[in-house]
Amino acid sequence: MSHFDIIGDIHGHADALEKLLEKMSYQRFNGIYRHPDRQAIFLGDFIDRGPKIRETLHLVKAMVDAGYAQAIMGNHEYNAVCFDTKNTKEGGYYREHNDEKIKQHYKTLEQFHAFPEEWEQFLAWFRHLPMYKSLDTCKVVHAYWNDDNIQWLEQHYQPQGEGLSAGFLSNCYREGLPGFKAVEETLKGPEHRLPDGKFMVDKEGIERKECRLKWWAMDKSTMGEGVMECPPELRHEPMPQGCDSTVFTSDKRVFFGHYWLTGVPKIENESAICLDYSIAKDGILVAARLNEGKKPDLWH
Repeated sequence: MSHFDIIGDIHGHADALEKLLEKMSYQRFNGIYRHPDRQAIFLGDFIDRGPKIRETLHLVKAMVDAGYAQAIMGNHEYNAVCFDTKNTKEGGYYREHNDEKIKQHYKTLEQFHAFPEEWEQFLAWFRHLPMYKSLDTCKVVHAYWNDDNIQWLEQHYQPQGEGLSAGFLSNCYREGLPGFKAVEETLKGPEHRLPDGKFMVDKEGIERKECRLKWWAMDKSTMGEGVMECPPELRHEPMPQGCDSTVFTSDKRVFFGHYWLTGVPKIENESAICLDYSIAKDGILVAARLNEGKKPDLWH
């Protein structure tokens, strides 16, 4: 099947997801959305932040289980598994239970408070989601397609096998470990350290000294063009040394989410198309409709 509808980050906004599916002529039969000749692909980040996380997970997983959709892992699903999995090497958990991490995950924990068995089932599902897919007509990944990272995951991550086991996480959960870069960049994107004394403020108001790189950008000559949420005083500065300034190309279009874009959805680079337009921060839910041989249509 080459007739895919690829849907960006949902973050617990089940109502927006239902509206988008219905706009794209999906109908509900026996409680499950389906299309007679199309299949949805979800790019991850189903949980955290939104008002209907539990409903979102039931909707998405039901479609996947019935064969009407495919899904890949987002960094929030990965983080949830790390938050829940005890660190077999150093004690504690693979994701710290500090104030910042609890705040990021709180909406999900709150909405599943009365449904602990359901949450365990969804965590088990997260553990075996693929981190990417290469299909006949496109590639999908949550944050960043890098061939070296994908090759490492292909060799070491087995979604149909052990998945995100404690053994796998023990090789990935912090910098310096063999799988850290591959997992971190695939699910969270490449970053670069800002000059000393400079910082950017992320969508949650947290000051960060690392900036997200717009790896898909056509022009990356200045930091304003090549960096997400670039500090205003650095916008006209050249990109830091070591940053990849080449234009990303691919044998098949890559669709991804993660980056909290704003404004009217558009295709900047036909080889790499972002579908995250900040639904969790007064934005919109966006999908790309693929029809064989044609340029994708963006729906919202």
